[in-house]
Amino acid sequence: MPCSVSVVVVSRDRPDALYLCVLGLSQVQYDDFEIVVVANAKGLAALDGFKGKIKTVQFDDANISMARNIGIAHSAGEIVAFIDDDAVPEPTWLTYLITPFSRDKVSAVGGFVIGRNGISFQWKARVLDRFGFASKIDVDEENPTILTPPVGHAVKTEGTNMAVRRSVLVDLEGFDPAYHFYLDETDWNMRLAAANHLTAIAPLAQVHHGFAQSIRRRGDRVPSDLFDIGASWAVFQRKFIEEETRKDHWASIIKVERKRLIGHMISGGLEPRSIRRLLGRLMDGYKVGLIREIGVGSDLEVPVTTYRPFPFRLRKIEQVMCSYA
Repeated sequence: MPCSVSVVVVSRDRPDALYLCVLGLSQVQYDDFEIVVVANAKGLAALDGFKGKIKTVQFDDANISMARNIGIAHSAGEIVAFIDDDAVPEPTWLTYLITPFSRDKVSAVGGFVIGRNGISFQWKARVLDRFGFASKIDVDEENPTILTPPVGHAVKTEGTNMAVRRSVLVDLEGFDPAYHFYLDETDWNMRLAAANHLTAIAPLAQVHHGFAQSIRRRGDRVPSDLFDIGASWAVFQRKFIEEETRKDHWASIIKVERKRLIGHMISGGLEPRSIRRLLGRLMDGYKVGLIREIGVGSDLEVPVTTYRPFPFRLRKIEQVMCSYA
């Protein structure tokens, strides 16, 4: 039997992008999947044409981790896949993303992410060091690769193109709601590796990611607020970084963010006075993250709703098997 898959899409105040994402998912050539959308009322209103075909859950808080956990709670597939609302999958996306789960030891899979120009890649394969910084690695760009990072490191999967066994999400209590935005999947990757779960990279599992405008960035990717980035780094430090190294680690974060902002200023995207304001917001967020409640678990064991397979018309593809014959 093919693996049943629940595809979770989280969205807030981006109805046009959400509609295109779900429209793209409706063309995915995989026999057995459901679509679970967690969005505020504005986003759900754009999906009237999909009524009865997908699961929808209204959620208004600006907390991506909590929204993803709600999506997991409503997911009834063996595998839970994630894609952002400003992304569109290739028709073969799930076929390639689910294939590595044929190996019982694989708990999570990530794919390649294509940029908004439709040609170059935003991300391919990356690994995380113990400080949460990602670096590129080379992998076979045709076939899946199962990676085993060094102790204290993890395989980086992108929240817009990844899949996890639902049973593993249950065991590790999903995403940590302390990450309202940013580092949410990085935290997940670190916990997954610490629990000795294997992650595979499936290069042909590809989505197109547009970086749509949000309350935190403009459409040209220029940041409009760094508060949540600061808060998330503070949470990450408390969970994964030794106390004696946190000061230097935070200084390096500030340096990176300042360099990024100066780059936008040089290219004309920011005024000089905006740099001070944005760095101030980064610091404000960091202070909040130092006292924010962390590690709040979610009860995800029993799906809230029954499986609702998307009515798929094109079924002439090779079935992906969950286990070897």
